[in-house]
Amino acid sequence: MSEERNASLQQITDMGGLGPEPSADYRASLDMLDNVVRECIFISNSYGGISSPTSRHFYASVLFTQMLTKGVSLLMLAPYTPWASKQIEHWDYSSMTGVARTLIELRVAFYYLCTEECSDEEWNVRWNLFNLHDCTSRIRMFTAFGDEEQVAGFQAQAVELRERLVSNGFFAALDPKRHKKLLHGQTAYLSPLEEIAERASIDVKDFRWLYVLFSSHVHALPMSFYRIGGDNPDRGRGLPSAPEEGYSALCLSLSASLLVKTRDELHRLFEGLTAPSVERVPPVEENLLDPGLTIGYEHVFEASEDILLRSRRIDENTLSTIYIHRPSGAEVLRRVDLADGGVKLQSLDPFFWTFSLNGGPVTEGALDEAMAGLHAHRIDHHRREILFKSPDA
Repeated sequence: MSEERNASLQQITDMGGLGPEPSADYRASLDMLDNVVRECIFISNSYGGISSPTSRHFYASVLFTQMLTKGVSLLMLAPYTPWASKQIEHWDYSSMTGVARTLIELRVAFYYLCTEECSDEEWNVRWNLFNLHDCTSRIRMFTAFGDEEQVAGFQAQAVELRERLVSNGFFAALDPKRHKKLLHGQTAYLSPLEEIAERASIDVKDFRWLYVLFSSHVHALPMSFYRIGGDNPDRGRGLPSAPEEGYSALCLSLSASLLVKTRDELHRLFEGLTAPSVERVPPVEENLLDPGLTIGYEHVFEASEDILLRSRRIDENTLSTIYIHRPSGAEVLRRVDLADGGVKLQSLDPFFWTFSLNGGPVTEGALDEAMAGLHAHRIDHHRREILFKSPDA
């Protein structure tokens, strides 16, 4: 079996080595995105540690980070990339189009939520439409999964979000015919994407044809496979061909231009801001449920130089808090606080934290019991320790 597998791999490797070297135009597109992503990562790191003075700044950092993540993914997929060592150069522009389409949408979201000038009332409508869309999407997801408890929680959030929108002066001034559609929660934006894209300096004709092209591959529509074979025998097989190279270069160059525009707007948004001294908070022992935090709202604060806390009110009795490792952006712990004082650790990164039980080492079984809420615990952000205490200790 091993010899057969090796022979199959060698056959794929031999086929992948067929064809000429990529053109200078393709190389130029690859080098362009490579340079832009590297520069943007440096810029993103340079703004690290700056407390967001407004929600625009917070979402700018989130969306820009997402764009960078997609940019790296695109570079990993690209043939002849300097970002990955590959046995073969696999040509698959159809997979690259999915990443490129997401980058277009992230670029539109960045401009719409973080850059475009509008009144505070209008911005709150934009933001709460995003919140409502997120909420109704999760309702559909958990309904399909059959999780009635999650569905009920998000339905309560949706009611509160609709109340916020209805009480907003900008929303009230909109054509009443639009209210029903917007309050349904299926529409995330006040304007069609192509209109926002045009305001964000993406030519509307380019947006329309690129969105149709890329979407046909994302959803595996007939246009994505009808021209494979025939006059294009190498297309769609991972082999180099003129269509594969041309569309791959298009994805790379388009993504680079989207990142450059967003980078420039990020610079303007964060101009003059510097990282403040970090607010220190003691290790968390008390219940975090804040009665003043409105359902659906998030509160973000720095627990230490390395830990960021993001708390969100789920309902009247429940607060969800995520612990984020600031240098990497990774989630390292998730806890739920209840109004009755109960606290449950939903998930944690066992490689990030150090554990102890009653002052001694913790076995895997004891850690499972602690995670199930059978032990009291204290979290020390600064030492990155979770200290458990059994009820009979």
